[in-house]
Parts: sequence; C-alpha cells; structure tokens
Amino acid sequence: MLLAIALLLAGTVLLFVGAEAAVRGAGAFAKAAGVPLFAIGALLFGVDLDGLGAAGGAAGRGQPALAGGAIFGTIAFLFSAAFGAGLLLARRRVESPPPEHVLAPAMGLVTAAIACRDGQVERFEGGMLLALYAVYVLYVIYDHRLAAPRLAEVEHEAERGPTRRTPALVLALVGLGVIALGAAGLVEGGVRILSRTSFAPGFVGAALIGVLASLDEVLLSVLPMRRGQDELATGNLFGTLAAFTTGVLGVTALVRPLSLDGAALAALLFTATLYALVAGVFLWRGSAGRVLGATVVTSYGIWLALASRI
Repeated sequence: MLLAIALLLAGTVLLFVGAEAAVRGAGAFAKAAGVPLFAIGALLFGVDLDGLGAAGGAAGRGQPALAGGAIFGTIAFLFSAAFGAGLLLARRRVESPPPEHVLAPAMGLVTAAIACRDGQVERFEGGMLLALYAVYVLYVIYDHRLAAPRLAEVEHEAERGPTRRTPALVLALVGLGVIALGAAGLVEGGVRILSRTSFAPGFVGAALIGVLASLDEVLLSVLPMRRGQDELATGNLFGTLAAFTTGVLGVTALVRPLSLDGAALAALLFTATLYALVAGVFLWRGSAGRVLGATVVTSYGIWLALASRI
C-alpha cells in the first residue's frame, strides 16, 4: 500500500510539472513561429492536460472504467469541492457568466450521457465527441471572451519559455513525455489500490485519480474568486465541463473503447446534477454565494460515501 501511495504522489507531481512544461513550450513555440497565441488558448480551453494524461493513461493501460471514472470524477470534483471552496472563501457573491456561456456545455454533457447510456463508449462515438469538441472550439474562437482565461495562461507561460522555435518545441515534447510518465505512475498506483481494496475501478478513478490530477484546479477556482475575478473561475469551470465531456472523453475512447462500471456512471450522474444545480442558480439569481458553496461541498462528501459502496 505504501508503494501505491508513493506512485500516486510521484505521478501527481510529474503530471503537474509536465503539464506546465508542455503549455510553456507550446506557447513559446507558437510565439516564435508567429502562430497566434489565441489559437493555442482556444484549442486548450477547458482542457486540463493533467486530467487528459491520467484518463488516457488509464485507457492505454487497459483500465477503461478507471479512465471513465477519472474523467467524470474530475468534473465532479471541480463543480463541488473546488468551486464550492471558492464560493465559501469569496469576499462577495460570484457573478454569473453570460447565459450562453452557462448553457453552452449542456450540449456536450447531454451527448456524453447518450454515448454512455449503455455503459460503453466505442471509438466511433469517441470520434463524434471529438468532432463536437471541435465545434465548441470554433464557438470559443467566435466568442473571444470564453478563451480569455486560457489565453492569459498561455501568454504568461510563453513569456517564461525559450525564445527560439527548436528549444520551445523540445520543451513541449519533454513536457508531454513527463505527463506520460506521471500518468503511468498515477494509474499504476490506482491499480495497486484496486488490488488491495474492494472499491470499484470507476470509484477509484473518480475519487482518487481524477481528484489528484486536478488538484491544481482548486487554486484556479479559489484565488480568482477571492480576488473578484469571477470570469476566470467560472470560465474555467464551464470550459472544463465542455472539454471533458467531449474532447477528453472522445480522445480517451479513441485510445481504447471505454467500458464504464456503476461507479463511473454514478460519477456522470452526479456531474450532471451538479451542473444543473450550479447553472440553475446562476441563471435564476445571476450570482452564487456561500449557500450554494456549502451545498455542493456537502453533496460531494455524501456522493463519496454513497459511491464507495457501489
């Protein structure tokens, strides 16, 4: 068990380091090559490379339920624990993004639910989900406000990266390699946990792999809301929902068709419930506060207790 914990921790650190290096290298390469940074920001909008690496690594390892749990567990964690903590620590109520930004991810969530209705996501369905993500990216490009948070991150990382194309490209590729190593360690730790407990693979993916791979996203929720930069937090929140239910799920299914167990499907249902609750409050009240924050944080604890029994 100690080795499993060590692998989980090492994998998490490598994922974070690799994701930062990959984004920095990609941004610096785009800047040196004259590629608009906005294009990189739009393409990566909502995509957490740490989470993508973890889910893809689990699928490649032949753990499809673990991969599915990681995908939906990441979203559930962000909409409950991370976003809830931000609401509880914010100095004032958090303003809602424009209604179209709140509603746009619903199409991806509904499509993902349809694809997962039989507990399977085949490669054809993965391709369709990836195509839907491409449509969403075009929408992000059309509405520049959506990509602003990711663009700011890419610009910041690009300024810290190499100024020449070749070193920048090397940095990006090294970052992707480190992500692969981190994902391998994280998944191996998860597999070892599975072999020593009675937890379902989908639950380990949702409550452990997905959470560890997205811990850095907590700061992307808490800090902006503390500083009154609501659009950064909400943009990241709804963008991640759209990207993970289409692009990340699609890519993972292309790596290996997914077979989702009851725990992974429960994570999807919990994700849909959280989205409906958060989106409903934003559309009804125009803002959200500590009551919603306490509600989603509490619901996450309840869901963990119930899902662990599946």
